[in-house]
Amino acid sequence: MTHIKTCKVKILNKSYDIKCPEGEEANLLLAAEKIDEHMQRNKNKFRTLDNFHNLLLAALDIGHELILCKTEQEQQRQKVTQFITSLENKINKTVGGEADNLPHTD
Repeated sequence: MTHIKTCKVKILNKSYDIKCPEGEEANLLLAAEKIDEHMQRNKNKFRTLDNFHNLLLAALDIGHELILCKTEQEQQRQKVTQFITSLENKINKTVGGEADNLPHTD
């Protein structure tokens, strides 16, 4: 059974009590900080932006960051997979070549 905790987060100088699973409090606080950071930046950049549009813009910015991170992670995964495949091929080639040089006992 998951225990639910209540955390107090602050976004745009306003406090909110948010429920989250026990053990996820730190992640919730980091997410709230990220949202607050984006909303503060938007508020300073676009003085006439209302809270709804500010939140929408922050969500789009954070979503875009997530997509970029996932794309970069996938590219890194592909590079690692290619590197491992290359190493396997070299090992197999080396081991296979050495097997040819071993004396045959028939």
